[in-house]
Amino acid sequence: MKKFLLLSIFAIFIIADVFPQAIYNSGKIEVTLRTYCRVRIGMIDGLGASVRQLDRASLLYYMGDTTVYDYLEDSDDMMAPDTVDNPTWGDVELSSRCNSLYVPKPPALEEAVHVYGWNNKGYVIVKYTVKSLEANAYQGRFGMEFIPQVEGAYGNEVMTYNPSRQLFSFYKTNYVGVKILNRDVVSAHNFEWFDGYQTDSLLSRWMTDGQFENFHWAGLDGGAGVFGTSPVATNPGDSVIMYLAYAVGIDSVEMNANIDEATTKFVTGILDNTPVASITDYKMYQNYPNPFNPSTMITFDIPKSGNVNLSVYDLLGNKVAELVNGYHDAGRQNVVFDAAKLSSGVYFYTLRSGATTITNKMILSK
Repeated sequence: MKKFLLLSIFAIFIIADVFPQAIYNSGKIEVTLRTYCRVRIGMIDGLGASVRQLDRASLLYYMGDTTVYDYLEDSDDMMAPDTVDNPTWGDVELSSRCNSLYVPKPPALEEAVHVYGWNNKGYVIVKYTVKSLEANAYQGRFGMEFIPQVEGAYGNEVMTYNPSRQLFSFYKTNYVGVKILNRDVVSAHNFEWFDGYQTDSLLSRWMTDGQFENFHWAGLDGGAGVFGTSPVATNPGDSVIMYLAYAVGIDSVEMNANIDEATTKFVTGILDNTPVASITDYKMYQNYPNPFNPSTMITFDIPKSGNVNLSVYDLLGNKVAELVNGYHDAGRQNVVFDAAKLSSGVYFYTLRSGATTITNKMILSK
């Protein structure tokens, strides 16, 4: 059983130390996969010791305004955290599985976490898979809950969210960042931690209200961060996936460079190798890098063959580039946009195929 709520706080901490966990130290970042599918992030200092930066990252999954799956109230272990003998990706793979049976209530689901790490790199990529155990389909939403512990201590950290990059940053002197790689974020909140904030009604509001609290300087108790993504069709027995990159750095430059390298690893290692059969809907991903100068990559999915147009527009609606215009087979496509002749500013790129139209925003910064 989980959490031992009737024990004293002191006893909980003692027991927590002997819970199963799997740890990977790349030489620059340390990731710990803990019970109940929690992820903890540390940074390796100049003496080779790991200093904690993120106490906990844990999955949220929204079903309704009073039905949100979260670590504290719902998750229970199915498979203890462990190291995979033959990694499917990266130099090291950690994995664990949980379900929602601790307090049986909707949404009924199973959660699988896979952590992929590379030696001597300051980042890891984590794959979160949700398998629906509900009898009926619903529109779910991925989300996460973050508890920073920058430089090994709660409190006084600066918490930011960059919507154009879908990037959370938590820092004092050192930085830890979390970037959402394959889902569109529609709400993001950084706020002061308070006892009792983890109710379903509050979590659901922060996941769906369309608001962005992009800056918070935490007080002595420290802060918490929550985000929610756009709805995803969640069918009985099917699995849906979200990828996040976690990175550390001695400053923002190093952390952002590690996030960018992780994003490139994801694009080349996951997006480019997705089987056509698994692409069931039109989707256009955030361009990478963004902001960019002078070129960036745009990736999109088309579930069936047909005519495709991909064009770029300025803020006034003038077409400044036509990147794709013609017949394309079903699958995932990568297109490089070179904006060397354009001025800095905000641009929009629009995908049209059949009755589908999708538009995203990008920023050219020279």
